[in-house]
Amino acid sequence: MHPALPRSLDSAADQAALLVRLGTGPLLIGLDFDGTLAPIVDRPEGAGIDDAMRSRLTALAALVPTAVVSGRDLDDLGRRVAAPGAILVGSHGIEIAYPGDGVERAPGLERSDAALGALIRDLRAATADLSGVLVEPKRHSVAVHWRLAGPAEEAAAERIVEEASGSFPAFRIGRGKKVAEFRPAIERDKGSAVGLLRDHAAAGGGVPSVLYIGDDVTDEDAFRALDPDRDTGILVATPPRHSAAGWCLADTAAVADFLDRLIEVRCGLSP
Repeated sequence: MHPALPRSLDSAADQAALLVRLGTGPLLIGLDFDGTLAPIVDRPEGAGIDDAMRSRLTALAALVPTAVVSGRDLDDLGRRVAAPGAILVGSHGIEIAYPGDGVERAPGLERSDAALGALIRDLRAATADLSGVLVEPKRHSVAVHWRLAGPAEEAAAERIVEEASGSFPAFRIGRGKKVAEFRPAIERDKGSAVGLLRDHAAAGGGVPSVLYIGDDVTDEDAFRALDPDRDTGILVATPPRHSAAGWCLADTAAVADFLDRLIEVRCGLSP
């Protein structure tokens, strides 16, 4: 699927037609967290969803398999989502928690986990004097944020990330909005996670089509994993940017409205 400008879902007619398509048959829903369900904030620890969004997730999970797919680690994500029945996918697909089935982690984490402590110490020491640069340790990875940094500090953080990447080959660099993340150098991302979620849902009978909604560069892995003939990718962005998603919603409020309408359709109400 080649990147192009996705079509806006501002049109009521376009939304209605898409909702009819999503309204029947086996369906799997994947939703990014930051920037999709929760508004983007300057510091990652400040992000969260309100009770209305939590109720939407609970309602969707009661209707079809519904997963929140995030770069946050599983413990952090679980505290912020707290929606009964929702599948939680943390660390860009490395960790998957199915309700009642425990946690599945990608194989091959031993090498990167052993080096993670030293990497975190090096990054903290190297960025200690950079105003607005934040090092965020996670269970299997570490992120360097510079959303609050000025141009000089941002450039310095970029240099530090590049230098550290050569010293810690057990990790690869993932890029997002004003963030670089050192992730285990294994074959798992949001796209492969969508494939695992689809296989898990199909084990219950019927291979589902997928609806995936996300806003970040890391969500492109999921969009590229979709089948354009049967699946639906929706980018959250204003203005729209080139993406492997076919559709676009403006912001988290538009996502909330779309999910409300999807719940109504899956409950048998008209779109």
